[in-house]
Amino acid sequence: MSFKLAQGALLGILLAQLCLGTAAPDPQKRTPLQEKQFQIYMLKGQLYEVQQAQLDKQVAKRKSGVFVGVVLAELNLKIDGISNGNFPLLYGVRAGYQQYLKGGVGGLRYYGEYLGGVAGSVLKDNQSSSYQIASLNVDLVMDKPIDAQRKYAVGVFGGLGLGWNGYKDYPKATRNPNGFGVIVNFGVAITLNTKHRIELALKIPPLKSTHAFSYSLTSGNIYYVSYNFLL
Repeated sequence: MSFKLAQGALLGILLAQLCLGTAAPDPQKRTPLQEKQFQIYMLKGQLYEVQQAQLDKQVAKRKSGVFVGVVLAELNLKIDGISNGNFPLLYGVRAGYQQYLKGGVGGLRYYGEYLGGVAGSVLKDNQSSSYQIASLNVDLVMDKPIDAQRKYAVGVFGGLGLGWNGYKDYPKATRNPNGFGVIVNFGVAITLNTKHRIELALKIPPLKSTHAFSYSLTSGNIYYVSYNFLL
């Protein structure tokens, strides 16, 4: 950025000199010192452009690769209109591959993910219920670097997936609510030293409300925090 500012300032000075008639466009009229300074200036400009191009490639390469992660999520459920207030957090894992474009500002990631949790039953005393969601996802990832080497960044992401989710209110329950369909993901993220990524996000499950099974299910969206490590 400082080089670009210097480049703009020099251009402004040259234009002003041309307007005032104090600078001649003919390179042969430069003094040896002016010619040397001009050549150094041009070489610095070329070096800067080469360095930026190399950095673009390096950033994209080091931000691309296989990653693994863990997820901690929250979900609200109603069974036959009764809120399952006992439902705790969902725990999950994910693994996938991310590919960044030149410059490392944007890219795509492909990953599989599983979340699950156990809580008390709504319909049966002293019984346990369970909720699960498994999916394959594709997200568009956009990052804004906040340091010169582009190892730290803030960003956003959004994407779609195909997955299954289901709920079982007690171990011997039959015809339990479950469904397969499209999943929506979006959220914000921060990247630390390239390898570490922390996200706050929302996931819309494929099945949110149904009365087609032995008991009805109504759920909200899944809100989660995740940590990804780039291998």
